Amino acid sequence: MRLPENWENFLAADLDIPRFYMELDNFLMQHTPGIPAGPLIFHVFKRVAPRGVKCVLFGEDPYPRASSANGIAFWDEEIKSWQDKTNGNSLKNMLKALLVARGWAGYETPIARCREIAREKKLPAPATLFGNWLEQGVFLLNTSLTFSGPRAKKAHFAFWQPFHKAVIRALNRREESAPYYILWGQKARRWLPVINETIDSPDKVILQGHPTFIHQFLKKEEPSYSPFTEIEFRTGMKWL
Repeated sequence: MRLPENWENFLAADLDIPRFYMELDNFLMQHTPGIPAGPLIFHVFKRVAPRGVKCVLFGEDPYPRASSANGIAFWDEEIKSWQDKTNGNSLKNMLKALLVARGWAGYETPIARCREIAREKKLPAPATLFGNWLEQGVFLLNTSLTFSGPRAKKAHFAFWQPFHKAVIRALNRREESAPYYILWGQKARRWLPVINETIDSPDKVILQGHPTFIHQFLKKEEPSYSPFTEIEFRTGMKWL
């Protein structure tokens, strides 16, 4: 349950690392059993180096299933193929949005048909797609890195808030310039004041609806709209 050394060094000016670890250990002792498993809490930090972060995509908290949560926002470890049915809406709505961005589907396209299109178009498997994003520098970061039950959600969000403030401030001060921030939904938008404190350009913030809610993430009145169209244009990165 420790950050990689490169991230410890990167955050040292904004975070008292020894004190943070002591507080983390105490917090997790009070909130057991925790999700994800200890070694996976900082998984995304092990996949993307601080100097390699090109954009930060904020999720909310881990999937409430140990078999799904792997320490990387929106990635459901249970879903091995796009043909697998998901327990939540986010991943399947992200699939639809990716297809809409390529002109292969629209707002009204049923998820069952989206799964068929994914097979026909030979889309990368979920693990491969998320792996590609991470390799490009997409930092898939949950606002809370831990979960221990619905009643404790507020406590988890509150605990991780100072840590994430340190991450944002450190990223925005890099010599490489600040990353893009993709904020999906109202909870993610709460990070705007912290981001705007030190970001070098307001154009690097992309605000959109949350994928849990199809009517917020896509637009019924504009069937060809996809949030990934703007994301690809603004970041210059390949998302599919």
